[in-house]
Amino acid sequence: MEWADKQSVGSSLIDLGYRDYIAARFLLNNEFAIQGLMLASTAVEKYLKALIVFTFKGEERYHYHFDKLNKLRAILEKNHYDVTKKFDPVFLDILEKAYKIRYYDKLKRPVKIGFFLNQFLGELDSTIHFMESNETPGLIYKQAIKMKDSKLYQNNYILNGYDKKAFMERPDKAFSIYIQTGSSSHVESNVVGRDVINNYEGKLAVYSSPFETVEYV
Repeated sequence: MEWADKQSVGSSLIDLGYRDYIAARFLLNNEFAIQGLMLASTAVEKYLKALIVFTFKGEERYHYHFDKLNKLRAILEKNHYDVTKKFDPVFLDILEKAYKIRYYDKLKRPVKIGFFLNQFLGELDSTIHFMESNETPGLIYKQAIKMKDSKLYQNNYILNGYDKKAFMERPDKAFSIYIQTGSSSHVESNVVGRDVINNYEGKLAVYSSPFETVEYV
């Protein structure tokens, strides 16, 4: 791509990524867990692709999704640096699983996703804020901050000036999602726990079920 094309494509990816991010925030804050996770996955994916477009030096195939995260990471490392090394590994694992549940007919094995709403949302906000502030700045995000857009500010620990650990350890909603498909059956369960207390030690806690203890991976 020529420089002008890079700017156009990269900026478009940021704008689309931001819109997916805001939609994911709305869905998650209103307990549409599966739909929110899927849009969170596409949002972060678009930001990573925008960074690739801005930084690659020659010809590069970058039309991979979160089911091929290792390929996106390799391209980032070759042309710039792998920014995902700065991301919470549990957060990335959830985003990878979230991509898989976009297409139930392609599921080869059951998918289990357990997370706490405040923690996941906090990490999503942290990731997008990092990308917008350091790697892929976009106009829409800056304008939303300037206007104090409620869709961006609702439950956003960064923009509301909350301490991250205190925010992550607030009584939380917990989701345990299990999806399995077969030739003649489809099973989907979404267990919700409320006012769950957990610790935050620098990475997301994994919620297994309301009957099991919190696990860390």
